Amino acid sequence: MAILGKKIIFSIRRQALLIFVIFLSICQPLVINAIEENLIIKSEAINPGSFYYSFKRLWEKGLERVQFSKQSKINFYQSQLKTRLAELNYVVERRLLSKVQTSSERFAYQAGVLAEEVKVQNKTEEKQNLIKQFGVYSNFLAVLRDNYPANTSFWMLVQHDINSLNILSDQLK
Repeated sequence: MAILGKKIIFSIRRQALLIFVIFLSICQPLVINAIEENLIIKSEAINPGSFYYSFKRLWEKGLERVQFSKQSKINFYQSQLKTRLAELNYVVERRLLSKVQTSSERFAYQAGVLAEEVKVQNKTEEKQNLIKQFGVYSNFLAVLRDNYPANTSFWMLVQHDINSLNILSDQLK
């Protein structure tokens, strides 16, 4: 009987370890993919088009709900914006044309959420930092945009993100 109990405990530990490893692989960015103007874009373990992407988005929505302090919300939204930029970079680099629109929209939405939170908190230093961050992101987005012929639909999608960052920066001033 004691041997059976030990086997069950060992099995439970193995399952818990497996769940923990899966959790880390989902949430932990993997490899540095691009560096430009002090911008480090990390590849995400799970990207648009992946079977697990829906679960990742659900997990992110849950994490958003547990951000209670004002600063933790800003930090979380900044992290999410970097994630959305990495995902947009992923779909552009791999020419996943069916995913460019949704990735672009998610990036613009996340930038708006972050800008709105900083605006509501009315912290001058945070506003200035965010305006600078948006400028760096705009420069990187210009490089992504130029992967497509000028004035094509995919070029315009990325250009809309640049325009959104410029509008948000003006609102933060």
